[in-house]
Amino acid sequence: MDIVKKILELVLSLLPEDKVKELLDVTFDAWEKKIVDSPAQWDDAVILPLIRKARQMLNVPDDDNIG
Repeated sequence: MDIVKKILELVLSLLPEDKVKELLDVTFDAWEKKIVDSPAQWDDAVILPLIRKARQMLNVPDDDNIG
């Protein structure tokens, strides 16, 4: 598991910051869409606020506001 972490750190260090944020935005968007489209209500109440907080902490704007 430690090797995976090291490889991920290396790959992320090679990417420009704007590309990392773009990748995070796409990932967050996919999660948000999955959550909004699910019939469960708990994930909307629990997970979506966590994603919004992660976006805020990592300074990754949500241009499409799916969640």
